[in-house]
Amino acid sequence: MPASLFSWYGARELQSLGERRSVLRGVIELKRFNRLKDALESDSGTVEAELRFRRDPEGWLVVALEYETTVQLQCQRCLAPIEHRIGDKVEVALLESEALEKHVPDRYEPLVLDEDRLMPAMLIEDELIISLPIVPRHERPEECDPAFVGVVQSDRG
Repeated sequence: MPASLFSWYGARELQSLGERRSVLRGVIELKRFNRLKDALESDSGTVEAELRFRRDPEGWLVVALEYETTVQLQCQRCLAPIEHRIGDKVEVALLESEALEKHVPDRYEPLVLDEDRLMPAMLIEDELIISLPIVPRHERPEECDPAFVGVVQSDRG
């Protein structure tokens, strides 16, 4: 668990990270994410994440977040556990005020800093949560576990 991903960075520190084109990376146990845990069948496993800070040519402070993990969810068709791979790359413009949101280029997701600070682990958790499927299920019905399908059907009976 890299401490740097669980540290709060103030506006000045974030500016410095951007100017230096700093990179923060690490592996975090899924059980450390309290909000994410509630949506998972199991909180075992880890997420690999990398945040690359930079200042773009227009002056925006940007963090490029790349993450990858496999989570265990509950299939809503058969109620059996399923593994779901999550991975993405997203560029986020870090903003000190809501007034700047309307000026952010479309290529960036705007993020207004919480009291002019950011904890990278919270940004990672937010992205994991929005990456989860709304209704998790096996891709094809025949992939469902027959033992679970019988239980679900008899309960609905």
